Amino acid sequence: MRRVLRGLTRGVRLLVYFVAGLWLTRRFARLDEAVRFEQARAWLEGASRVLGVRVRVQGLDRLSDLPPGGSLWLPNHVSWLDIPLLGGLCGGAVFVAKSEIRRWPVIGRLARLSGTEFIERGRGSEAASEAVARGLERGRQMLVFAEGTTTDGHMVRRFHARLLGPAVQMERPVVPIALRYYDSQGERTTAPAFIGKESLWPSLWRVLSSKGLEARIDVLEPIYPTSDDNRSEIARRAHHAVAARIATQDYPDPD
Repeated sequence: MRRVLRGLTRGVRLLVYFVAGLWLTRRFARLDEAVRFEQARAWLEGASRVLGVRVRVQGLDRLSDLPPGGSLWLPNHVSWLDIPLLGGLCGGAVFVAKSEIRRWPVIGRLARLSGTEFIERGRGSEAASEAVARGLERGRQMLVFAEGTTTDGHMVRRFHARLLGPAVQMERPVVPIALRYYDSQGERTTAPAFIGKESLWPSLWRVLSSKGLEARIDVLEPIYPTSDDNRSEIARRAHHAVAARIATQDYPDPD
């Protein structure tokens, strides 16, 4: 009964939060780009609190230490929940997303006005690579799920090397990011997982009704490509870094 009540209470709070987001998007177009980015980041960051998810980040200073200009962030992908958690990390992060998201209520408009690069279904990694290149040329921090799909969070699929091509060619930093979820007992959990043909609602309900759900985000050591590197090698190194951290079963304290 407590689980149901907790889920319903958070669901109402989430609905109110979406209404507030709708108000925000109505005034978004009149704002300066930097202000839009920061407000989008703040809105996404607030979503985790509404959902009852505690967020612990390690290595965030590595993002602020990046040289001026664009960079490519490569997190593993578990759930729709990854998006607000990662989007709330740092102002100016831009997602590469499927074009369907453009039509989502509130989120779609917020994504469009905050610079999200949309790709058409069926064009695959080629279109995503073009979107990454456009963002990097504008000096943006591009956030790409290089696995191309979600997992249950206990493993990491290979990173598609084509998505890294623009960053390697422009010699822009590549930032591996490891995302893990824990329950109230400090054990790894698949509650937020959104995989296969499952609809959004079961995953959303598991998050809303969970007690003590915690996300652990580890920003790992950036990789700085040079003219001697190729995209496959950089993809392998980034994948290895994320997979090694995901495979860690302990629950270490933050730095």
